[in-house]
Amino acid sequence: MTLEFSKSYPTVASISEAALRGNFEVFRKQCGTGVKICPAVKANAYGHGVSIVAPVLAEAGADMFAVANIAEANELAKIVPGKEILVFGPVQGQSWARTDLSEALQGNYHLTIADLKGARALAEAARAAGVVGRVHVKVDTGMGRMGVLPGPGLELVRFVSRQGPLRLEGLYTHFATADETDVSFAREQLRCFEEFIRAGQDVAGEVGLIHAANSAALLRMADSHFTMVRPGISTYGYWPSRDMAGIKILEGLRPILRVESRIVLIKELPAGHTCGYGRTFGAQRPTRVGIVPVGYEDGYRRSFSNKTVMLIGRCAVPVIGRVSMDQTIVDLTDQPQVKTGDVVTVISEKREDPNSVETLAQMADTIAYEITCLLGRRIARRAVERF
Repeated sequence: MTLEFSKSYPTVASISEAALRGNFEVFRKQCGTGVKICPAVKANAYGHGVSIVAPVLAEAGADMFAVANIAEANELAKIVPGKEILVFGPVQGQSWARTDLSEALQGNYHLTIADLKGARALAEAARAAGVVGRVHVKVDTGMGRMGVLPGPGLELVRFVSRQGPLRLEGLYTHFATADETDVSFAREQLRCFEEFIRAGQDVAGEVGLIHAANSAALLRMADSHFTMVRPGISTYGYWPSRDMAGIKILEGLRPILRVESRIVLIKELPAGHTCGYGRTFGAQRPTRVGIVPVGYEDGYRRSFSNKTVMLIGRCAVPVIGRVSMDQTIVDLTDQPQVKTGDVVTVISEKREDPNSVETLAQMADTIAYEITCLLGRRIARRAVERF
């Protein structure tokens, strides 16, 4: 495959539509036909490009999409018009002006509420606009982040159920440890949520959308599926955590991302010459180096300096010296066949490769989410059917 390359975008992220569809099919088989699937496409589809990812998932049968805020919802609504959109970010009366609430209501999105003040503000705005706000109550069962605690949460459900301008569409929670080896706390969260569902439906009647399962829970806690699941990182083919290695169903997930650039300059350095800021690499022999136009502004982390490799064909070339904002140096001494203009795989889609998303995440002591979400705007995204 010839890499599309230009002066404007010297680095390209290719997104495999076939792998994306395959990952969605893994979820469908795991959940069955009676459970809705709501992939999370916030943060520009975890850095992969929402304009590429969302249409593929919509065609594959996604029932709804989840985003972080109204700006993301407005963008997504133009990409997949007519699709249901859940906004995770809660409506909070202390930070949302009425004009903001009106915009959210006019979009006809599913809106999260997590406190009574926010619910009152939304009800007032809906009444003034003459529309009905579709809301989900998020309950904090142990995450300690966004969400209302179960006691006040029941009062919030009661309030919403009595407001004509608001319609209770869903109840949900989020797991803190479903991706860990020990899922006992996730089990406790699930028990707490089930109690809340029973109490909430006693107050408000049947609620159509009950959801809790993120990627990890979807793949290993079938009793957390309820009526909808919200796959996140696994939509893009990555394991929720290394603790889940060995779970059979994970073998069906395929990473959808490959990042490629080119060698833009090759030069010979004498023994003793140093490379990069801080002179952290010193050539022990005459060294042939290549420059790759990607750096930490593009999401290729400075912590990769002197530790990672890139691939030219199937040959690994070491990154030497510090990764700069716009450029990275690679050692080509043992690859004399490489020439200026050759394609370099910066991030490989093969999980076993030394520069895969998950390998890079482990090397940087972080998670796959961060590696993909940090991919910068100078990296062009393009769809390919398969690698």
